[in-house]
Amino acid sequence: MYFKENIPVFLLFMSFNAVILFIGYVDNSIPNVAVTYIFCFNLLIFAAYILWDLLRKRQFNNEFQKLESLEDVAGMTEGNTPQQRIIYGKLNEMRMIHQHELDRESQKTRENLDELTRFIHDMKMPVTTMKLMIDDLDVKQREKLAVEWTRLNSMLNEVLYLKRLPNIKNDLYIEEINLEKLLNVSIKKLRDICMRKNIGFDIHLHERAVHTDRKWMQFVIDQLITNAVKYSEDNDIVIKGQMIEGRMILTVTDYGRGIKEKDAGRIFEAGFTSTSNHDDEQSTGMGLYLTKEVCDVLGIYIDIESVYGEYTTVTLTFSEANEFSKITMK
Repeated sequence: MYFKENIPVFLLFMSFNAVILFIGYVDNSIPNVAVTYIFCFNLLIFAAYILWDLLRKRQFNNEFQKLESLEDVAGMTEGNTPQQRIIYGKLNEMRMIHQHELDRESQKTRENLDELTRFIHDMKMPVTTMKLMIDDLDVKQREKLAVEWTRLNSMLNEVLYLKRLPNIKNDLYIEEINLEKLLNVSIKKLRDICMRKNIGFDIHLHERAVHTDRKWMQFVIDQLITNAVKYSEDNDIVIKGQMIEGRMILTVTDYGRGIKEKDAGRIFEAGFTSTSNHDDEQSTGMGLYLTKEVCDVLGIYIDIESVYGEYTTVTLTFSEANEFSKITMK
């Protein structure tokens, strides 16, 4: 790149030396030794200049070519030539403006998220009060309202966990937990819907203990059980847990609507609600997206196998308990 930029300089030098050689050739009064001496002296000076110029510009040029973002400008040298210093100054000015804009937008985002969090927590109080009032109603009225309350509470939780997701790594506490207890909590939340839809649970846990974060694991289980109940009716949901090659494998199988083959690759995308039923107002398209994101952080591999119209099986493969988990537990 340096040599391309200095082509005019090379051409000027070549022209200058060509003129000297031409003069020596046409003027016999000038000794050939003198012409050769002048030519070699000019060549030496030019080579020394090119080497000096190349060395003083090389570091800045190399750093400039490696730039991937404006943030990288902070680690650059200011340059050794007036032109390099002007370029560095302009880049640094752009970096400062860009950083200022990012800080301003980040502040707005934090304020919006804080407002959203306050709103959700404010909503939790009347929602809890509503639950107590619903429980005092007779069976028929309670069943209908309880279903809608469960949906509302689930949507509020999704938004709350979506807000917490960016800072999930700062919110983890790895400990040994009992999966059966988490499953019972999730099933209890959906009791009224399950009774209305005639859904039962067939649970076989040969192993119950896993090492993970209790709160975020409860969220994952809630999402899986809620999805299984949402798209099932008049059948049992089968839950199995067993150790295979030192890893806990938990499967949740429902025999409901299933997932179309063309949707299988998109089920973990944010906002995707499948092509099976576009007027399904129950789905927000965020549940499985959040579940996948949480599982990735917890080191849990999640996989879904489904045949449309027959069944859907969600498999969670937990990481092996290791020394880090034991230390964290303490």
